[in-house]
Amino acid sequence: MKRFNILLSAIFGGMLLSCTDGLDIKPTGELESEYFETELRIQEGVGACYATLSNMYGALLGIGAGIHEILLLPGDDVTHQDASHGTFEAFAGLNSSTGQVATLWSRMYQMIYRCNFILDKIEDPTVKSVYTTPGLYEINKGEALFLRSWCFYRLWDMFRKAPIQDTRINTIADAILPPSKGFEMLDKAIADLEEAAQLLPDESYWAADTERGRAFNESAYGLLVRCYVLRARYNNRSVEDYQKAITAFEKIKTRSLVHFAENFDYRYENNAESLFEFQASHATEQDNPWLDNDFGGGVGQMGAMYHYSTSHYSNYETGIYGPTKKLMNAYEEGDPRKELTFANYTTNVNGDVSVPAPAWDKFDGYQFMKYVTPGRCWFEPTWGILSTNNTRLMRYGDIKLLAAEAYLQTGNSAMALRQVNDIRERARRSTTDGSISDAPKDLTSISMEDIMNERFIELAAEDGIRWTDLRSWHAAGYIDLSTWSPTDFGYNYESANFEFEAPKHLLFPIPQTEMNTNPQMMADGNNPGYE
Repeated sequence: MKRFNILLSAIFGGMLLSCTDGLDIKPTGELESEYFETELRIQEGVGACYATLSNMYGALLGIGAGIHEILLLPGDDVTHQDASHGTFEAFAGLNSSTGQVATLWSRMYQMIYRCNFILDKIEDPTVKSVYTTPGLYEINKGEALFLRSWCFYRLWDMFRKAPIQDTRINTIADAILPPSKGFEMLDKAIADLEEAAQLLPDESYWAADTERGRAFNESAYGLLVRCYVLRARYNNRSVEDYQKAITAFEKIKTRSLVHFAENFDYRYENNAESLFEFQASHATEQDNPWLDNDFGGGVGQMGAMYHYSTSHYSNYETGIYGPTKKLMNAYEEGDPRKELTFANYTTNVNGDVSVPAPAWDKFDGYQFMKYVTPGRCWFEPTWGILSTNNTRLMRYGDIKLLAAEAYLQTGNSAMALRQVNDIRERARRSTTDGSISDAPKDLTSISMEDIMNERFIELAAEDGIRWTDLRSWHAAGYIDLSTWSPTDFGYNYESANFEFEAPKHLLFPIPQTEMNTNPQMMADGNNPGYE
């Protein structure tokens, strides 16, 4: 999949330039109608859908940075070294013109557009006739539906009224869509995932040396658990939605928990706990992170950006993130996950165990270690900016804890307790020396508070999970964010600078670029509280 991810098809730009004599194409370019001549080329088109993730999780230096800030800073697990860097941590000045909001929105729709393109092309009889591998057409359709649903799920969660673009754009009018209402976009994601789960193969279908990391049927079931639990929380704790989440969870048969550290180690990518990862990679010679990665220019920034947690010079777009005091104090004494999440030793900027680490005086001496632990990360050697260590976007530990919530809310406390204790037992086995820790001990009973606390420490600083949890638990009435103090949010600076308002900040504003170009969105207005 590392190879597969880097096949950035320029078909989305309209042509593929070439001057190779051996190619049977016109010397000036290749039209879309000429491109899909082989099954391999169709796979390259599908690969371009996956590759859009690099436009989110890479460094994106000089063009607005990735989406790390908007995903990681809101919540109570991650803080920033700079009190004035408060757009997302303190919600100060957050508005429809905020750059990260537009970045997230545009990157999500870029992936949606590519998925719609592939879904359209593989239905073309001429293209469909190119397939020679039995079942691959259905699998490619499932991949595109899964990736599109991943975007729909996130857009609904963060923006709620984003338009449902589910067909290919052929004219400007095709792009001028009304805002979605209520659960429409989340329901669309669910419907597509239910179909994708039937179309996608078992993980073992994909060749481990070249295709590992592509979506498989349990990827869809895992995302369905997320979607159904999210809908349950916003739907008055719907027992029906929680039960559907359980049904999807129980169809996941091949996933298992691994050593906690292996979920953030390049040597154990796409492991037995993985359900979906960004397949980070390096260019053949070196990866120039300043090259445009909108796929119209050079192939740069194919790796993942983790230097938001180090002192590397490349984090000038984001600054340095660290653990909140609230997170530091949340772990039981002796829980191995604590040191594997953040530690009071410091990694050097390239994660090289042979190079002495610099002094570290931020966040009471603690640094985030997920993805940058020395010996477990792998940064591109020339610039040292981009890592080939996959960003784990969905893992079984997350899904088990969502299932625990669903079991508890449908009256099966025994199964809920089992899921949480499975996570805690794995934690005890995740020491660095191979011993078994005494902590965290198994729980003897289970409550919603227990599940919420376990998700806090297990999933800290992972891809926006915490902010999604907090907002949706608020909607379900499990917590009340309107009563939280800045300290409750993990904000350790002057409380007067903290500007969170509920319900305003429970959603992000619709980007001003969308409002300016889509009259139907403009007519409907922005999310409540935003101009």
